[in-house]
Amino acid sequence: MITLTTPFIPEFTPYLPPDLQAKRALYFDIETTGLSAQSSYVYLIGCAYKEDDTYFLTQWMCTEPAEEKELLRLFFEKAKEYDLLLHYNGTGFDLPFLEKKAKRHCLTYPLQDLESLDLYTVARKYKNYLPTEDLKLKSMERFFGFTRTDTFSGGDLIEVYAQFLGLYRLNELTNHSKEQEVTALGHVLLLHNAEDIKNLPSLTVLLFLQNLSMELTVERLQPALPNALADDPELREALSKIKLTPKAVSVDYAFPFILPTRCELCLPFDDRMITITLSKNGHVMVLLPIYSGELKYFYPNPADYYYLPLEDCAMHKSVASFVEKEYRKKATAATCYTKKAGAFLPLALRNQKNTQKKANSTSVEPIGAQIKKEAQKESSLPCFYSDYKSNFCYTAYNDELKANGLTPVIKSLLDSYL
Repeated sequence: MITLTTPFIPEFTPYLPPDLQAKRALYFDIETTGLSAQSSYVYLIGCAYKEDDTYFLTQWMCTEPAEEKELLRLFFEKAKEYDLLLHYNGTGFDLPFLEKKAKRHCLTYPLQDLESLDLYTVARKYKNYLPTEDLKLKSMERFFGFTRTDTFSGGDLIEVYAQFLGLYRLNELTNHSKEQEVTALGHVLLLHNAEDIKNLPSLTVLLFLQNLSMELTVERLQPALPNALADDPELREALSKIKLTPKAVSVDYAFPFILPTRCELCLPFDDRMITITLSKNGHVMVLLPIYSGELKYFYPNPADYYYLPLEDCAMHKSVASFVEKEYRKKATAATCYTKKAGAFLPLALRNQKNTQKKANSTSVEPIGAQIKKEAQKESSLPCFYSDYKSNFCYTAYNDELKANGLTPVIKSLLDSYL
């Protein structure tokens, strides 16, 4: 059995949501000789954890298949010290594999008592917004700029480990004549596992994105551009290529973390794009497109209104009852609105699954009103739409909104997506 423990520094300041910050976190990954726990075995387990202010990586690797039970026992004993397991696709592979192995070796399985957090499931929520070719761990590492030396996949390492086992045994029988070759193969195996795990604390940036709406507070709001980003040449150069007025407006927040590189998320909204940029110096910039034109505000109770065709608007019955009958109609969900011209900002995006479900329902409540209720759960801002079936909610871009720093608008938007 090979056992190694080394300190390391995560490339991105690890992030845990407030409700998890008090928990003792253990990041882990396993390497196996195949996908089936029945016909293959786990030969390497690594885990990362924090002690005082230092992160450590511990790895256990079998030098023969018979050591698998001891390998599991050592990891399980270590895991008992923690409250929270963090992993990447561990729910789909690592945890079921380890549980089956624990049963086979008649070992107590303590991982079931720990809270589990799969960063892969978080990434999967944003697959439409992350400009990566897939959701594999290495793809996510490249997107966020994390360093990686290893070029092998887990499948590639099965053959490498087979060579390692053969040479390790031969080395023992030949008085360590193959020491150099054994060391080289062992380094390849340990390096792959080490880099998988060392990048897991950094990959909690996904949790930061998931909680971005909560984290963007007025206290973190920065002065108007370009002063706030004077120390970020890359972001300043990118912004210089965008004419913010009258097409878009930028809002900047500062956080106490550092990313290896600048990265962007693009959120489609109507025929426009909302851009969230995480810069290297800890700034989060949200770029909101400005819509200029005419939109409609839908009243929630059509039965209380008349629609006036000549004016193309709805009016409450208390007033519209004085209009001659030939110039008024009972308002419907589609005609119970008033129009407003001006500049607007995106406010909320309706969930597509809910959209389909509600569109097929027999509810008489206007769809615009349904969206309005969803959009205004966290905001009291008025909602405007192109028509009552629209999934895209806007709010008026006025002086009052500018004075408040647009934070309520951004929070409402992020709640829609993230």
